[in-house]
Amino acid sequence: MSLDSTTAIAHPGQGGSSKSLSIAVGYIALYLLLDWASYVEPVRHTDITAWNPNTGLAVALLLRCGERWAPLVALGIFVGGLLADAAPAPWRTLALAALYLAAVYSMAAWALRRRGLDRQIGTPAEAAWFVAVTGVATGLAAAGYVSILVSAGELESYETWGSIGRYWIGEFNGIIALTPLLLLRGDLSNLRDVLRRHPREVILQCVGATAGVALAFALAAAHDVRLFYPLFVPVTWIALRRGVPGAMLSVTLVQAALVAALELTPGSIPLFDVQFPLLSLGITALFLGALTTQRDAVLHQMREQDSALQRAMRFAVAGQLASALAHELNQPMTALLSYVRASELMAEPLALPDGRLTTSLRKAGEEAIRAADVLRRLREFYRGEGVRLEQVNTATLCAHVVAALHLRTQRSGVEVEMRIAEDLPAVVVDRTQLEIVIHNLLTNSLDAFDALPAARHPSRRIEITAQARGSDVLVAVEDSGPGISASVAARLFEPFVTSKVSGMGLGLSISRSFLRSQGGDLQVERGQLGGARFVIHLATTDTGQTAL
Repeated sequence: MSLDSTTAIAHPGQGGSSKSLSIAVGYIALYLLLDWASYVEPVRHTDITAWNPNTGLAVALLLRCGERWAPLVALGIFVGGLLADAAPAPWRTLALAALYLAAVYSMAAWALRRRGLDRQIGTPAEAAWFVAVTGVATGLAAAGYVSILVSAGELESYETWGSIGRYWIGEFNGIIALTPLLLLRGDLSNLRDVLRRHPREVILQCVGATAGVALAFALAAAHDVRLFYPLFVPVTWIALRRGVPGAMLSVTLVQAALVAALELTPGSIPLFDVQFPLLSLGITALFLGALTTQRDAVLHQMREQDSALQRAMRFAVAGQLASALAHELNQPMTALLSYVRASELMAEPLALPDGRLTTSLRKAGEEAIRAADVLRRLREFYRGEGVRLEQVNTATLCAHVVAALHLRTQRSGVEVEMRIAEDLPAVVVDRTQLEIVIHNLLTNSLDAFDALPAARHPSRRIEITAQARGSDVLVAVEDSGPGISASVAARLFEPFVTSKVSGMGLGLSISRSFLRSQGGDLQVERGQLGGARFVIHLATTDTGQTAL
């Protein structure tokens, strides 16, 4: 049973009663299986054995799902006590012991959960807390369980201390080996990445683990406990390379192999003679694995911080460059606009039969004005001068941007459709910045179409939709293009991240910064046209946001 699935039980409404029932049945079945498999060399007709992995399963369930599952834990202990041995203790004695053990481990789980140890152990400090709480809890469990058996006449009084020690170490071993492993949240992508990047090392580690299993059988045949300690070598190596997951998986396999070897080898040494070496192996591997996991987490955080710093430095340079360009291009753009206006005035008295010249000059003037305004607003944004909020009609603004790109959409063979909801409320935004955002999204779609052969993508379509949702207006730009590359999807809005050959990777980053500076946002979603879909969130009221 995967304990990942049990997390849904702790949140009413996420899983039905049928799912809870199936998980409970699965837990009982797995508990009884582990109890049966580890019921080796018991003290009389009791549950005092050298290794109790079923207890590790019970503690993991309590940690992941909460103490309210204590009755199920008690039921598993009671049924296991009835079925494991041919001549079990009276059911009243087993019931009392089951209730006591469930209560002790529920309190231990509560204490561990308060320390945040209901998840993967990631630091030596967390490992120390886990070992300390587990050691105390198993000691109390052993003392109480043996006392109940002695009081019921199942054990003699002279067997008390020996039985307490054996049961304590057996429970301790089971929890240390299995519970940290069951607290892991499996990620197959990480496993695939390890196999792909380090195939030889993984093979050598598997060979080492196999050699450890073979050594366990050699130990049983030689009747010498001292031969146990070479088992530390492969486990230590795996712990130092793979952290807590690899450490505890190797410990569980080695311990299970050793128990099986000693049980299947006639005349081998008693299992109780290797209890302390087993416990030492488990605790050592747990601390080494936690140390490695913490080291890997710190290195990953340092790499992330270094990458973030590098991106911030490049973004700052880009801001300085934008300010410099805006300053240097201001005069040429003003001169260009003057020349266009002069050309319009000179063309008027000529009365040319082709009116396209006048129309082209007018459009050139409008684009020159827009370019100058964009440069000026970029400079203001990077200087932190704030935004100029005003009420804007979304449909009119989108239509204006589409009209400005009309010639390019025709040249690229792209059909643009606008679907704007009726009675759409006005939004409070910076008009120029919103124009820049929508213009950037449309040009990104057009660039993606232009980079593809027409034969492979005969259907070229862009949809612009706008609708009200609560107090916001959502504007979506979606296309039927190739979509977003998997290599950049996770870092799509980071500066200098792009899949274009000649792109700088600043458009989406700047667009999101523009929107967030005025209380909006830009997100990417799964579309229905097969390509990319970006959704702009706009506020219909003044949020009082200023540029950062």
